[in-house]
Amino acid sequence: MKLLPRTASVLALLTAAACATTGGNDAERRFKADLTTLASDAYEGREAGTRGYDLAVDYVVAQFRQMGVEPAGEDGYLQDVPLRRAYRGAPGTALATFEGPDEDLTLTDREDFLLDAPSLSDPGAEDAIATAEGGVVFAGYGIDAPSLGIDSYAGIDAAGKVVLLLQGAPDGLPSEEAAHFQSTTTKIAAAAARGASAVLVLGSAAEETPEMRARMARYADMPANTFAGRDAGHEDVVTGHLSGSAAMRLFEAAGEDLDAAATPDEAGRIAAIDLGGTMTLRAEGRFENYTAPNVVGMIEGSDPELKGEYVVLSAHLDHVGIDDGEHAKGADVIHNGAMDNASGIATMLEAARRFTTDEERPRRSVLFVAVTAEEKGLLGSEYFASNPTVPQGAMVADVNLDMPILMHDFTDVIAFGAQHSTLQDIVAEAAEGMDVTLAPDPVPEMVLFVRSDHYSFVKEGVPSVFLFLGFSNGGEQSFRNFMSTHYHQVSDSPRLPIRYDVGARFAELNYRIAKAIANADERPEWNRGDFFGDLYAGDEAAVGAD
Repeated sequence: MKLLPRTASVLALLTAAACATTGGNDAERRFKADLTTLASDAYEGREAGTRGYDLAVDYVVAQFRQMGVEPAGEDGYLQDVPLRRAYRGAPGTALATFEGPDEDLTLTDREDFLLDAPSLSDPGAEDAIATAEGGVVFAGYGIDAPSLGIDSYAGIDAAGKVVLLLQGAPDGLPSEEAAHFQSTTTKIAAAAARGASAVLVLGSAAEETPEMRARMARYADMPANTFAGRDAGHEDVVTGHLSGSAAMRLFEAAGEDLDAAATPDEAGRIAAIDLGGTMTLRAEGRFENYTAPNVVGMIEGSDPELKGEYVVLSAHLDHVGIDDGEHAKGADVIHNGAMDNASGIATMLEAARRFTTDEERPRRSVLFVAVTAEEKGLLGSEYFASNPTVPQGAMVADVNLDMPILMHDFTDVIAFGAQHSTLQDIVAEAAEGMDVTLAPDPVPEMVLFVRSDHYSFVKEGVPSVFLFLGFSNGGEQSFRNFMSTHYHQVSDSPRLPIRYDVGARFAELNYRIAKAIANADERPEWNRGDFFGDLYAGDEAAVGAD
């Protein structure tokens, strides 16, 4: 492909977008222009940190300027995110030994164990070494949840210890809470809060097939995606994975049996065990540092008392880029990301246009945030939510726009997250006004509540909602066909049978939700007793709190 200079390319693409479509109403034409432009080959799949992503940034900035949305980043519309690829050290450089009560072990790097590259907050750091030495404790699933009656650390002291944890979460938890607790990030944070020096998650000996070992070897050479400072609260904690067979040997060396230890009692509890002995760990890492910006625009509120509060509309701008594997000559290698997530950005831009053409400005201010690196682990939204360009605590709600699959005329939507707060009633009223019903989550096993950018705002205590098109009126067929055939494939392109009229209608619904939040007398509140509200915002932020 012949590449134009960045500025010339953007100007050409903006001109093409302005003349892209005929037919349909204005909103439908604008939606199609935005989506087909961002999902064109010229944007090269929009991977964060690439030229194609930079072109997408320029496009969104140009649209914000054109519609009169004010800059609200740190540098105009932009907020640079200090992204990082963290690579493990060369094979054999990591160390893991155990001096047990019954036996001493020296474990083999990348066969018995795999340590993560260390974390450092310095955005300019190029390498790091981390070490840990201490006694060894086993803490089941590593859950600290008094509200659910679970304390995996009961009876042991984890301070200064190497903590061994099971993968996953116990049976019987609600799907969203289970997804939260089975996250390795959650497990590490809980152990670090108790003073752990290291956390190793245990594999299963039954899964140690040759194919699994080959996948592990490939995984060991892949970088972890993060941003500098992401793990600032526990940078000194060594983390990694211990194979199931190595874990069994370690337990035996400590005079214990892993299978027995990991089996729940009649009450469903797994008892914590102090294994004694001393474990020594050493990890090395090297870093590739780069930046990719979030794009932040604002419409200032009109109410002198409320304009200092902000309703956020978020959508991720990035996708997965160009496939650099081996392909036949002339094969399509660009992942255009039409549904994922040019459709979400087009929704956000159209909602912004609706706000800018309203006769009256909203009472609260509205932020439009196109976030980077969602595909690398919700990094851009996590960075913005924890380092907002507005005062911390001033964001009252997030309305997230991610991958609406626009191939059927929707009659229902799933409002992920709304049930946790007073947003439920706001969303229901807006939907009813457009003859749309709210449906329960049809795929709870996918735990979508914790898999998109709104969850970054939830973790900062901000009530959030993420609308997904429902399964009625052909929605289930559209969803399952897209996920099985086009998700993260080169076929997710404007060649799909996209309903741009549906896209414009979806944008209208999200605009109405955001406008209702912005104009309400009171900011949204978490429901009293809600697990996520209590966890991240505290009781004082709940409905009915004194």
